[in-house]
Amino acid sequence: MRSYLGLLYISLFCPVAVAEPLVLFTEEFFPYNYTENNKVQGVNADLLRQACAKAKLVCTFESLPWLRAYESALHKAESGLFSTARTPKREPQFHWIGPLASSTTYLYRLKSRPEVNPLDLEQAKAFGIAVTHGDIFEEYLHQQGYILGQNLLLVTRKTDAIPLFLAGKIDLLIGSEQVIGSWMSTYGRTRADVETVMDISFIGQNYLALNRKVSATTLRSLQRAIEQLVKQGEMERLIRHYQSRTMPPQRGP
Repeated sequence: MRSYLGLLYISLFCPVAVAEPLVLFTEEFFPYNYTENNKVQGVNADLLRQACAKAKLVCTFESLPWLRAYESALHKAESGLFSTARTPKREPQFHWIGPLASSTTYLYRLKSRPEVNPLDLEQAKAFGIAVTHGDIFEEYLHQQGYILGQNLLLVTRKTDAIPLFLAGKIDLLIGSEQVIGSWMSTYGRTRADVETVMDISFIGQNYLALNRKVSATTLRSLQRAIEQLVKQGEMERLIRHYQSRTMPPQRGP
């Protein structure tokens, strides 16, 4: 009887360990990940939400400016970051799940400005480009000799560059065919108002970058879930779905 009462006491008064939710950080980057009606959604957000459910994981999603999101995922044990370009420098910093949805990246100019006509990134140094602070393109362009305050401007979010571009305060806009039409329509323009200058899609595909302390079991479960969803055509379905959507008004930093 005494042992039974002891077990009853333990079961009643000792807390049961509950798995800590996996916090997935991201930035505002329509249509891959963005906030609408206080919910993080988009092609990669929805794909990861389904993968978490399939892997029986509790995942929460939080959108932050890119540099804060990156630092949070780097230092918080049960966390990750998407949509993250996988590069040699970043490789040892995280575990990698994916690939997720990506697209070819281009430099664009306004059609009304044919004089903005670089043939490569070396010639593009004569013009102004804005990049998200902490983004892979900031690192890459610094390596190529771009100078902050001269031909390189830092912004908090990718979409902060759009009004600067339309106002002629920067000459070239980094984007893709997945986003450029929606970006322009948000500001009363159309895809016909911009022209592609060059392909700069040499950075790497998008992935979910998970903190190095995330368990091997979680890694395997998520990778398996992503592969199953892609095989079932879910990624392509989400891409088609969000192609018909318009970027919502952007919230503050």
